[in-house]
Amino acid sequence: MALLSNTKYGKDWLNNFDSTDRQAASLLIDNLMLVGASEFTSRVNAGLMNVADGAKIYNHPVAFYAEREVDKNGIEVKAYFPNTESGRASGDGVPPVTVDPKKQDVGSEGMIATTISKLCKSRPHYCFSHPGPDKLRKEKVRKIVIVTDFIGSGFRLYDMLDAFEKVATIKSWVSYKLISFEVVSYSATADGLKWVKSHPLKPTIHIHVACPTINERFEGSELGAIKLLCKKYPKKSRFPFGFRQTGSLIAFSHGIPNNAPPILHSKANGWKPLFFDRSTIEADIDKIADHASILEADSNKVIKVRNARKLLQDPESELWIHTVLIMDAINKGLRTKTKLSARTQIELSRVEEVLGLASNAKWLTPKTSLTALGRRELKFLKKRDFPEELLVSNEDKLYFPTQLRAL
Repeated sequence: MALLSNTKYGKDWLNNFDSTDRQAASLLIDNLMLVGASEFTSRVNAGLMNVADGAKIYNHPVAFYAEREVDKNGIEVKAYFPNTESGRASGDGVPPVTVDPKKQDVGSEGMIATTISKLCKSRPHYCFSHPGPDKLRKEKVRKIVIVTDFIGSGFRLYDMLDAFEKVATIKSWVSYKLISFEVVSYSATADGLKWVKSHPLKPTIHIHVACPTINERFEGSELGAIKLLCKKYPKKSRFPFGFRQTGSLIAFSHGIPNNAPPILHSKANGWKPLFFDRSTIEADIDKIADHASILEADSNKVIKVRNARKLLQDPESELWIHTVLIMDAINKGLRTKTKLSARTQIELSRVEEVLGLASNAKWLTPKTSLTALGRRELKFLKKRDFPEELLVSNEDKLYFPTQLRAL
């Protein structure tokens, strides 16, 4: 498996720890969701394509904007288009990407802006990249879509929605239901999603997979060990689990968010982080990112399947494994689609599919807890002495529950 702790980069970092802490440190980095550039770009592009297809079908032109820091007067957000807080908004808008001269750091914004530009060039009649007020009005845009890599705390995205709402013309269009807002993101935390959804503009949010956090990914003694480790390194860290104490466990090829534990990215008090200044370039994530590794490890742990990697390549067996992992997470108290995706690192669309199948099979209650039938099925499938010949057929496929086959 492509575990970070098995790479030279990971091993060098683990040398920071004595034998007492090394096991927990290995566990922490091996449970990071690693997202390579090609995976990130393809998934974000797929999300944009879905929105664009809908725009074509309903003849509702759409405008795409890369998420960015917005201008403020102190803590007060300014209108997204300058000087448009009142009256009729006009002008060409603002650049898709701005760079702070003190930081000289573009990050994911450049990648996202490029992806948006390519999509809009292929659909010039109904998709528009970062249009200003004049273009929005001329093309009769009916949907504004903000595109980002990750919704952590959700504060920056919330501010950007505020900035659009400060534009008097857009606020008027919203009140007359002439325009709506959506967000496309690769991943998000449950708290970030909740915060952004609470915005008065009520954006519809599309994400590929939920971000695992320390509290969602670990349990029991493992959770305790990880928390102690994050509190121990670096010394005297004010927020040992990252900004807003989120504890996010995701790393992109273009960087790691600030709400990840400081043990991974902070240089405070002489600490040597895994990702210096939140840069992941030296880790070469594009080469080691392997989503199947997490599912393989969980399959081995939860249902004792030895050849999970091969089975995950078969559609029917993959669905079976996903179903058991999601049921196991439900049995441990997780209820929402977002938290189930975060725990299992299974994409949201598959989580929704499994919940539908399990509900029809009478394994779940309306409140997404296991029924007596669901508990019996899960217990049967997880029995440690379950005969391997029943789990795997001659064709090397997993036994598939009758209740799901019938659907």
